[in-house]
Amino acid sequence: MKLILYTILYLVPAIIFIFLAGMVYSNNSNSRKHITCSLLFLFSALWFIGTFTYILVYPRFFEYILIYWINGAVMLAALLSLHLWLLNTNMYDKKNGHRFKLLFLPGILSLLTLPIHSWMINWNGTLTFTPGPGLLIMWGLDFSYLVINIVLTIKEMKKGNKSAKLWFVGILSFFVWSLVFLIGSILLQNTSFNFLSYIVPHGSLFWAFAIFLSMSKYDYLSSYETRYNILFERSPLGIIIMDKEAVILEASPLVSKYFGVEKEELLHSPILSFLGGVDKEKFMREHENGFDKQIKLVDFEINFTNPVGEKLTVLIDSDFIMVEGKPLQFVIVKDITEAKVKEQKVQYLAYHDLLTGLPNRAAFENHIFKLLNDNLKFNLVLIDLNKLKLINDSYGHQAGDKAIQHIATILKEITTGHNHAARLGGDEFVLLLCPNETDQLIRKIREKLTIPLSLSKEQQINLSASMGVAEFPHDGTTMDQLYSVADKRMYNDKQKSNKEK
Repeated sequence: MKLILYTILYLVPAIIFIFLAGMVYSNNSNSRKHITCSLLFLFSALWFIGTFTYILVYPRFFEYILIYWINGAVMLAALLSLHLWLLNTNMYDKKNGHRFKLLFLPGILSLLTLPIHSWMINWNGTLTFTPGPGLLIMWGLDFSYLVINIVLTIKEMKKGNKSAKLWFVGILSFFVWSLVFLIGSILLQNTSFNFLSYIVPHGSLFWAFAIFLSMSKYDYLSSYETRYNILFERSPLGIIIMDKEAVILEASPLVSKYFGVEKEELLHSPILSFLGGVDKEKFMREHENGFDKQIKLVDFEINFTNPVGEKLTVLIDSDFIMVEGKPLQFVIVKDITEAKVKEQKVQYLAYHDLLTGLPNRAAFENHIFKLLNDNLKFNLVLIDLNKLKLINDSYGHQAGDKAIQHIATILKEITTGHNHAARLGGDEFVLLLCPNETDQLIRKIREKLTIPLSLSKEQQINLSASMGVAEFPHDGTTMDQLYSVADKRMYNDKQKSNKEK
């Protein structure tokens, strides 16, 4: 009956500690925290197993089990707990953090004195023993290390560490339990309360439970899988894992948002099902070729329409990973739709006139330089809206703007195909026209300008424009030469128009 009781009291907790050690170590076998915590649990298990053995064989080997096994395991557990808490609070990373390692020296020296029996324990073979100075110092160090852990835990609590609150309760409970029952077991050795020494180790269960709760509630000592899931789920970029057939095997929440469908619809579906407007044959050809040659994608841009009708532009980077011997494509997706819209807007503003929407002087110069470089025949036509100042003075600047917009609309209508129109500024416009279409288009402009412009229901104004034409290469071979000739001819046209009136 006693054996069953002792098994429950000591071996069950020992098994719990061994289980916790294995669980923590398997979560991340490369982490110093995980290794330290698993060793702490193992030495806590040894404490229980040592006590169980001590009870079974007492009084044989009593002093050896007590000194070497139990107190050795307790001191090593205390040193490991200190190391774990220094890691938890990042004390080693602080300036001169390496000096904290000096805290371990007293505990190590205490362990080295274990073989000195008279120093550790006074026992005359009776049922009582008196701890020697060495054992008292060792116990003092054990409790000192616990006090340091409590101080470090309080500091973490002040920083808002939720796990630290659990640790504090666990360590403090362990400290009080151990202190009360250790003193009681010594003072009451020869009384009916001599069983107190049997339950000294059980205070460590408070601490173990606190660590376990912080693991389950606050992801302390998390596993690789948990950390991977956190990164995967909260990544600011979309992540896709695909096979050679472009079937989605895994996708992060952002990818679901990009494609406008639930994650369940994405998984095990071809990615092309969600990429409207994409050349599917070309996509699959390039995808399979990339798989065969292990070609990584870097800043690859793709435009598509998702199933809910949203047009997106995304940037793709990819690499290849091996999973169970099978190559898979690991794809990182970044939505650049908004950035693209802004870029296009900036591009538009750089080469377009805000009032009319026509290309501006910069766009005109780019176009004419291209025509000159290609040595293609064309005519440059300068157009000046007559009496714009008079319109502004008589009807206001809004009327002047409306007049400019009106002629711009006419120019947009007649400049199709290879013909080009631009506003140079103010009331001045320019056309780059095919030579065989120039006369016809100029006639169209003049005809459309004969139709009065309505400013309101009761008010109309008549518009006219002066024009000058320069032919490339007959009138010049540079932009300045052509502009100068067209400007003179436009001035002559204006003078002629004024005389006729």
